[in-house]
Amino acid sequence: MSDDLWSHGSPPEVSPVRAGRPAGSRAGRVAAGDSTLAVVREVAPAPRGSAAGAPRFVGRETEVAEVLAALGELASGRGRAIALVGEPGIGKSALMLTATAHARAAGVRVLAAHGRRALAPVLAPEPTPALAPAPTGVRPPADGSRELRELHEQMARGTATLVAVDDLHQLAPERITEVERLLHTAATGPALCLLAYRQRQLAPALAAVLARAASMGQLDVRHLGPLSREQVLELLGEHPDAREVHRACQGNPQYLKVLAAKGEAGADAALAILGELAELDHTALAVVQAAAVLGEPCHPDLLAAVAGLEAAATMRALDDLSRLDLIRPVDPAPQLTLRHRAVAEVVYQRLEPSRRLALHRGAELALAERAAPIARRAHHVVRAADPGRPEHVTTLIAAARDSLHSSPAAAAEYLQAALSLLHEGEPHWHEARVLLAQTRLLTGDAPESRALLDALRSAGPGRPPHQSGAPTALADASRVERRLGRFTEAGAIARDGLTALADQDSATAAALHAELADYSYDLQDFATSRRHAETGAAIARRHHDRVGEANALAQASLAHLFTADLAAALTTVTRSAELIDATSDAVLLTNLEAAYQLGMTEGMLGRLTDSERHLDRGATLSRRTGQTYVRPMMLMSLANTQLRSGNLRHALATLDEAGPLVERAGNPATRAGLATFRSEALLWRGGVDDLREAVELADRAAAIADGQTPGWAVGVRCLVAGLVLLTGDPTRAGWLLLDAAGGTELPRLTAWRRPRFCDTLAELALAQGDRASVEHWALLAERGVEELPSASRLGFALRARMRAHAMRGETERALLGAQEAGAHFAAGGERIEVGRTLVMAAALALDAGGTEQVADRLDRAALLADQCGSARLADEVAHQRGRLAARAGRAATRNPGPVDALAGLTAREREIAGLASTGLTSGEIAGALVLSVRTIDSHLGRIYRKLGVPNRASLTHAVLGATPDPP
Repeated sequence: MSDDLWSHGSPPEVSPVRAGRPAGSRAGRVAAGDSTLAVVREVAPAPRGSAAGAPRFVGRETEVAEVLAALGELASGRGRAIALVGEPGIGKSALMLTATAHARAAGVRVLAAHGRRALAPVLAPEPTPALAPAPTGVRPPADGSRELRELHEQMARGTATLVAVDDLHQLAPERITEVERLLHTAATGPALCLLAYRQRQLAPALAAVLARAASMGQLDVRHLGPLSREQVLELLGEHPDAREVHRACQGNPQYLKVLAAKGEAGADAALAILGELAELDHTALAVVQAAAVLGEPCHPDLLAAVAGLEAAATMRALDDLSRLDLIRPVDPAPQLTLRHRAVAEVVYQRLEPSRRLALHRGAELALAERAAPIARRAHHVVRAADPGRPEHVTTLIAAARDSLHSSPAAAAEYLQAALSLLHEGEPHWHEARVLLAQTRLLTGDAPESRALLDALRSAGPGRPPHQSGAPTALADASRVERRLGRFTEAGAIARDGLTALADQDSATAAALHAELADYSYDLQDFATSRRHAETGAAIARRHHDRVGEANALAQASLAHLFTADLAAALTTVTRSAELIDATSDAVLLTNLEAAYQLGMTEGMLGRLTDSERHLDRGATLSRRTGQTYVRPMMLMSLANTQLRSGNLRHALATLDEAGPLVERAGNPATRAGLATFRSEALLWRGGVDDLREAVELADRAAAIADGQTPGWAVGVRCLVAGLVLLTGDPTRAGWLLLDAAGGTELPRLTAWRRPRFCDTLAELALAQGDRASVEHWALLAERGVEELPSASRLGFALRARMRAHAMRGETERALLGAQEAGAHFAAGGERIEVGRTLVMAAALALDAGGTEQVADRLDRAALLADQCGSARLADEVAHQRGRLAARAGRAATRNPGPVDALAGLTAREREIAGLASTGLTSGEIAGALVLSVRTIDSHLGRIYRKLGVPNRASLTHAVLGATPDPP
């Protein structure tokens, strides 16, 4: 991994001279990997100018700014001492190199030192590369007294100096007094003293000196904390495992680089860790290697057994390793572990193959003797499998069964290792293949799972089910085809499997009924779907499969909804939720589709809060375990729920996470759905480039679903028509919607979908002045609500009727209908639709020449726009406010009185405009209102457009010239 993971730009020129020891010393074992800058040198001043070679650090801007400010104060004769404290690899040394580069560019004399070499030679000249001899006439100093006196003399002459001491925790006890004198020097003259150290490794005496200096104001201590999630992801860029690396590195830039490079010893960060190992003797190094192979907290006795050492020698080594902060204690005592997984990665990658194999076999034997859980043993068997030990196969398959749902990727690793020890037809071969197909399905590799299952079904016709795994394989094969978007094949496999199944009251039968319920639902054969779902629920209940029962009940609830039995749908989904809520995570993992099915059904029934809760739980478990197969659908449904509730920011973040998974899955239904939902979210967010991207996404979704009639395709095509209307193309929108729905009676739309799209068609007809069509769509929407009277559906039907009243000039009835529609949308939690309805009602009133309650409606809509983060809705509010202001202006012409020039702004925009007019910056306004700077700038952009002003100066003039609101 390149250096720019941590720093952007070239590092300052330094000579990477190794602080090696004689070849026979303890340090000689790993000295080749020590990249520590353990040489002390004076860095010659560079020509004055910018620090072109200084790296720019992500996440350390505050610390860099403080150091630069301290460097600037040297010109006025003021010195200072700053301690940079933090974990190994947190960026202390890199920050000091940045300070050095800036100091050189400013013409400041730089003295660099390292704790291991003490402070005495800080004035020693920098050696030339390749360890060349020092220039003739230069005598290395014997102690630090003279050099410190010279430093005082130079400061007395006004010579600004930066003294940078890295790894101060390695300072020898007899040199501690030099630290005290150095701190005193910085407090009395133009010297900036930077000290970097690890708190854990400070000797008590040195810690006391530093604490005393801090309490006296002679030392400013700055603790470098971990980088934020955003900073880590910025550094990782397009790294394929960015999220996993972020979680594992704990915000440490050195560990980030090691893990991103997968522990490769050639990476610069890995070399720094190897440098720490240079201090170790053979015994300590053996303990570190054993700890790296075990890869988990462990008892000292286990470390001794794996390393092949006596207990006493192991404990002595652990004492040394603890002092060096390579080994740390963890709970429960007396367990120990390496400082970080990154250290283990580096050590493990440096192990020779024979040593690695021996340590893994030793670990497996030691764990078996201690009756450790089978998954812990399998981890080592995978890496040291012995064909001559049949128990290794049974260990691996048993571990795969145990971890199938909690860690399917690990289960796949176990099974591949087991299959490498087996020949076709041997005991366990078929079981291992079926289990491997299941792991591929769970981890989202549906094509590979399909290939494995096809091979099994074709390799052994007539093979008894207990040998071939056929019953389980049939249910899995149907599920795989469904994941690939091959719904016809999925239904055929499930039907054939159910017909051939000897035991119709088995768990496999329940799984096949669930598959057929999904298949029938997609065909919009809701009665058949309900029958299969209810049968599957009954079988699961008899087998005490609570998760399977919950899944089937959620399927049945959806079928009840689409067969116009809302009461049964609500009762059934409530029972499903009770089962899921009472189920532990470990049990729910065996069928995560149940969480998806429940959350999706709750969303369709208008229970958005419950839907989001269950979908979020399922998505969290999917991330934790690596069960990616269900995550695309889970995230899509979650994003739709968030979108309907008006949480645009969360919806877009969820869709961002879903994107790569959806593309990998390749299912046309999910790809079209992703494009549709993202397009709608972007349209309502209304950012600068959002409209262009939204149009592109809508076109992409339309192309995927074009000409198709399955339920998902009809839904996508209708949603795209609504998006096209929002982009300002009513003619195309109407054609698309009628083509998708099958004509003017909308035969392809279920009663559940009909009210929403009838409202869209009524809006189009109203704009065209087509009274008969408006009435037709309003009646059709009302019929749909009579079949399925849910809150949000009723809101759409009432809004369609509102348009019919408006078409007939019945303004009061139209406004009453808008009020009722808004109430139903609010009951369903659909904030965007509430805001739209309020704006529509305001526009109707203004069209009819009225102004009563218009401002109130627009204020409420503006508040919703702000809550949802919808610039589009805010702009619609602003447009109607402009109309209201214009009407007030015309009234004022006839009857002069005070006019508010800012009437077209929302309450939030008026607040921001007022603050901006006082001279506050965007950052200061953001701090005062607890908003982001980006949000403030977006608001200011809209304010400029609405007021027709080009900049802040003009805005200030407009605000100051506005007539204040009447009391």
